[in-house]
Amino acid sequence: MRTDRINKFFFAMIFLLISLCPWQPQIVAAEEAGKIILEQDEKTSDASKFKDYFSGDLRILTYGIIQEPSESSQNPGNNLLGIPHYMANLEIRPDLRFDSGFLELSAKPRVKLDYRRWEEGKLDGETDWNDEWYVNEWLVRLKAGEKLFVSYGRENLQWGPSFLYSPSNPFFSDNGRSNPYMEVPGMDFGRLVFIPHSLWTISFIVNTDEGRNTVLGQDPFEETYAVKIDFTGRENYASLIFSQKDSDETLGFFGGWTASDALLLYAEGSLTKGSRALYAQKDMSLLGASMQKIHQDDSDIKPVILAGASYTLENSGTLTLEYMYNGPGYSGEEADIYYDLRQDAAAAFNMGGMAELLGAYYLSQTGDPGLRFIRKNYAMLQYYQVNIKNKVDVTLRWTQNIDDGSGQFLGILSYALGNHWELFSSGIINSGDGDTEFGGILNYQAMFGLKFTL
Repeated sequence: MRTDRINKFFFAMIFLLISLCPWQPQIVAAEEAGKIILEQDEKTSDASKFKDYFSGDLRILTYGIIQEPSESSQNPGNNLLGIPHYMANLEIRPDLRFDSGFLELSAKPRVKLDYRRWEEGKLDGETDWNDEWYVNEWLVRLKAGEKLFVSYGRENLQWGPSFLYSPSNPFFSDNGRSNPYMEVPGMDFGRLVFIPHSLWTISFIVNTDEGRNTVLGQDPFEETYAVKIDFTGRENYASLIFSQKDSDETLGFFGGWTASDALLLYAEGSLTKGSRALYAQKDMSLLGASMQKIHQDDSDIKPVILAGASYTLENSGTLTLEYMYNGPGYSGEEADIYYDLRQDAAAAFNMGGMAELLGAYYLSQTGDPGLRFIRKNYAMLQYYQVNIKNKVDVTLRWTQNIDDGSGQFLGILSYALGNHWELFSSGIINSGDGDTEFGGILNYQAMFGLKFTL
């Protein structure tokens, strides 16, 4: 009994000494300090995660352009279009992004400085400096559900496999593939994207404003509504695009099939009732003909069908062949009346006075009749290869207007100078006289530049 009492007393004294020991508060203080450090680490981690939501890059381009206007009825003496002979440009292109998983924000502000000098026409010898500050694209995108996305902003919406242009796209006639160093101006869109299955995507699109894509045309901007259905398989893909404006409805489509490891077959096109384009018609007007929308109310379908094939060679270069039938384009008879009217309008323009105003009016219509291509049959042959010796990318393209015999050669070349610098060049040479499609505006254009990427 006595031993038990001694043991109990002994352990009680040890517990008391431990409780009164001076280093006990230090343990508590250390625990508190640990909690503070842990909280600070958590705050630092949260800030680091927030920073991870942001990303961006910067491109700076400086380039010069030399071009020669052709002597044609569309631009007599270069006095109508006033095309500069020399241009020099500096462009600063930052791309900014925020992506938190459910919310995505992006903006592409731009600064552009340019110099122009004229060597032809009324502006011969004149120079001009200009600067432009703008936002080419911006976007607010919300993940409203696991398979549903809602967005609004200014975008450059591109799709389709074709190189010549994308006839299935009701919004953009320029697909940006003729010169990847020049940006396509953005337009304003609202989009609702639903992904019901890994193979299927359904998009509801409304084009609410022309944004920066203010290309001169005969018709004012119209809101366009579209539904786009996409299927993507392992060896094939296909899309349907139904679009509607106040004045017409269009069904667009494209698809591709991987026939082998080397061969890809594809097609793209659109079907539209009638045509809103202008067509030259003989009448009793002052010049004996005028530009009219003679097919606007037609019930027959005006198809644009493009078929293409790409074959990858053993050296990793790709050879592409495309043929396009342009249903709304001019027939031979319509083209003859068109060019006769253009020549008469040019003659009136050169007379000066009231006749000059009359000629300018008709030339503005013939210069943009509302057609991406003005004839019916076209072919394109292209060779494309990247990473030649890990430095060089090259594109060589010939486009042939089968109906009027004119053509265009396009070349794009880039050379990598390390990880951040790139030399690039782009050029076109047009073949055909002044009263052909490719020979009517420019004889040639050459572009040389340097790009810095960060």
